[in-house]
Amino acid sequence: MLLPVKKGSRSYLVCPKCGYMKEVKEPSKYRSVVKVGADKKVKTDVLEEVGEVSKEKREKERELLQEYYEVFLETMTSEGSQEE
Repeated sequence: MLLPVKKGSRSYLVCPKCGYMKEVKEPSKYRSVVKVGADKKVKTDVLEEVGEVSKEKREKERELLQEYYEVFLETMTSEGSQEE
């Protein structure tokens, strides 16, 4: 099967196996189409949070993070004192 290839201002039909070339007289009649399988496509999800977070919810989240941080620090200091 000959594939259309453009070299400079001229178009050719080229055999990918042997390299045989034939000049195309009307290049607008030929085009190359590449099909990509579903396994090679990359899908990207974009997530967006819509709306505002209430002050109460933000405060609760901040308090929860503070508690986690304190527990983490306690765990780290207790592990450090056990190693010594």
